[in-house]
Amino acid sequence: MISPLVFLHGWCCEADHFASQISYFSPGRDVVSVPWQSDLMDHSVSVDLSVAEHHIESVCLAQAWTEPVVLIGHSMGGMLAAMIARSNRLDVKGIVVVDATWPLDSASSDFFKSFIPGLEADFAGAIREFFESRLTAPGDDRTINDRIIEKVVESDAEIALALFRDLQTPGRLPRVEEISVPILGISSSLQFLDRGNLLTHSPDAWYGQIPGSGHFLMQQAPDQLNAMLETFLIHIERP
Repeated sequence: MISPLVFLHGWCCEADHFASQISYFSPGRDVVSVPWQSDLMDHSVSVDLSVAEHHIESVCLAQAWTEPVVLIGHSMGGMLAAMIARSNRLDVKGIVVVDATWPLDSASSDFFKSFIPGLEADFAGAIREFFESRLTAPGDDRTINDRIIEKVVESDAEIALALFRDLQTPGRLPRVEEISVPILGISSSLQFLDRGNLLTHSPDAWYGQIPGSGHFLMQQAPDQLNAMLETFLIHIERP
């Protein structure tokens, strides 16, 4: 059984951030990277994470795949992967949560809430400061981070803020124990992912860390990430 892979980028990021993973896994396997946030620009109703969740599910269902999918989400994309796995509207084989602040504890929730006024006042400036000060590591390739950040500040502020505010909606993000499929959690050196919560509350959870890499580890450490993904796929796809 070979599952299609569905890559979900992070908040204000791009589908092509997974270019190295697409190149590595696409031979012999269906692979898509969904530009889910930019797709929401054409949405006719108010946007929140549930709208993004349903949009991703629709994209996957339109593929008419016969095998269950593996969702691989970075940051907010990892939160969406968990939401989709909880909903059971899509046949999911497993999820990979890459450096997401999940589960979202009260301290992280309070920090995100405190960040909203700055985004509302000066979206480009606040988001640039946030990405540069909190999402990079000393060992990163600065050229990669600079390129990402220059694109991030071009994001649609209205949609970005709506998604960010929705993190505060009670019950929006699932608890680990609500996910019934295998989970691989992968952290950067920044350790946003709650390792203890993941391993305690999931019956089939794996955890890995890529030391030295900042938040954008799919580009900063593609070989290490690909190896972790491949090991997880072998585990969940074996007969």
